[in-house]
Amino acid sequence: MLNGEIVHFDEESRPFVMDNRTFLPVRALAELTGLPVDFDPAINTVILGDRFAGQTRPLTQAAPHFDTGVTGSWNDRTSVVTRNSAAMGGIAYNDVIVFRSRDQTALSGANNLFTLHNLNGQFRMLTGYIGRVDGSGMLNGSVSFYGDGQLLQTVSLNATEMPSPISVFVEGINQLRVEFRFSGPSSPRTEYALQGFLE
Repeated sequence: MLNGEIVHFDEESRPFVMDNRTFLPVRALAELTGLPVDFDPAINTVILGDRFAGQTRPLTQAAPHFDTGVTGSWNDRTSVVTRNSAAMGGIAYNDVIVFRSRDQTALSGANNLFTLHNLNGQFRMLTGYIGRVDGSGMLNGSVSFYGDGQLLQTVSLNATEMPSPISVFVEGINQLRVEFRFSGPSSPRTEYALQGFLE
């Protein structure tokens, strides 16, 4: 019975008793109660209700980058590092990814710093902050977010107006690419930090 009314199931999804336990069909029961139901074969999981509820987690923990680099011949002059904290605009942020350039010319054209993250379609939004790390050079730039090879969003970065909030829709995305590009005069070691949260 459901809310005082008898429920009838078709032959293929009838409840049954085995070893003194009653087994109910999850999909049919969820449909009767109006609860969304789905099965994710990638993680072998039945999902009832909002699959994204309560899943806000730092990007560095929920989907740590599995690849990173510069597409060019300047790998010895630039680097991407992950560390636990960085100060942006006088505020300390934890769980950040730091994108560092030692020479702006190393990142001209297609030579951009990037990280790749496997989201496996499990998240809806990427939110957080981007800012120049305190005490580093004053290069401006941009950061672009790509989902499964398609541009999702580009954010312009002004080194003197940081940190800035971000919000990128990533529902259904399997692989996320975060790509930084620096611009302006050459500067000794410029660092930008990304504090991201997936939900």
